Amino acid sequence: MDKEKKITRDKTRPNRKIKMNNEMKKRLIITVSTLLVLLIAIIIVVSRVTNQTSADVGKQNTNNSQTDKNDKKPEEEENPGDTQQPNDTPTEEKPTEQQPQNPNQGTETKDPQEGKTGKEKYYIKVNNQANVVTIYKKDSNGYYTVPCKAMVCSIGTSTPESGVYKTSDKYTWRKLFGHTEGTYVYGQYATRIINSILFHSVPYQNPNDPSSLEYWEYDKLGTKASAGCIRLTVEDAKWIYDNCAKGTQVEFYSSEDPGPLGKPTAQKISNESAEVRGWDPTDPSGSNPWKTYNANKQTQQNNNKNQNNNNNQAVNQTNPSEGENTVVQQPTVPSGEEQQPENKDDKPQTPTNSSGGTTEEKGDSKDDFPTTK
Repeated sequence: MDKEKKITRDKTRPNRKIKMNNEMKKRLIITVSTLLVLLIAIIIVVSRVTNQTSADVGKQNTNNSQTDKNDKKPEEEENPGDTQQPNDTPTEEKPTEQQPQNPNQGTETKDPQEGKTGKEKYYIKVNNQANVVTIYKKDSNGYYTVPCKAMVCSIGTSTPESGVYKTSDKYTWRKLFGHTEGTYVYGQYATRIINSILFHSVPYQNPNDPSSLEYWEYDKLGTKASAGCIRLTVEDAKWIYDNCAKGTQVEFYSSEDPGPLGKPTAQKISNESAEVRGWDPTDPSGSNPWKTYNANKQTQQNNNKNQNNNNNQAVNQTNPSEGENTVVQQPTVPSGEEQQPENKDDKPQTPTNSSGGTTEEKGDSKDDFPTTK
């Protein structure tokens, strides 16, 4: 009996081992499968989180862009007719309602260019009270202490009163708010300072049309006339556009002193001919009629001056001036006769008698006529 049990036990041992091995394999397979499923699940979750984060970032950027666009208002609207440059979309002169305060780019100092340096070539100061822009360049030590250019300008009611900002976008033509709600004007060579505050030319009535200048506004240069931007002549606006790189510092301040280079003046054009007053006299365009107009005007002035000189010379020759030596021709007397003295009353003072003798004067008065003996 014991022998049979032993034989049976010996027979079942291999089966148990096989069964245990199979169970271990099953468990291993289940474990591996579970791990794979967990790994896949983790990968899916991570992927979803990453995608969601990317989407949120993209949405945030879109919202920021939309916010910026809303802040910039009509000035940032694209101009379909503008094909000069990708950034050359018309702007608006009127700034945002809220004036920028305490910008991140810098803070106000009494003499910001003194002891101040930077990587850009120039430093710009805008004197609100004097309506003057002064450009500084670096000295031998790398500080902005050397004034090199002054420009007459017109600031406005919303121009920053103080602070240091940095330039950014540039546009050859930019759409600007008009003088009445819903209307627009356009500026040449605009350089953004902060928000809707830009350097640009005096406004034009039509986009990309340098012959549509608002000449009555041009005559206001040097006085407070804009909504907030800094108006300049085309020549000066183009100089900043061409020479002051993005990131150039711009400081606003107020002083009765216009600055080290003084305050330039701008030509008055409202009373000039209609053929030229629609153009900025400083516009470098080859089509600017001021070039030939000024030359012709100068020629005409010279001709008039020469004509006046010739007329004066002719008058002087006909009527000698006082103080010149003149010769008065004496009347001739017939030979053998003595010239009688001149008498106011055309009456001889010593008339002769019929016999050829002289009469004797009586009385000293001019009214006492002599009688003959």
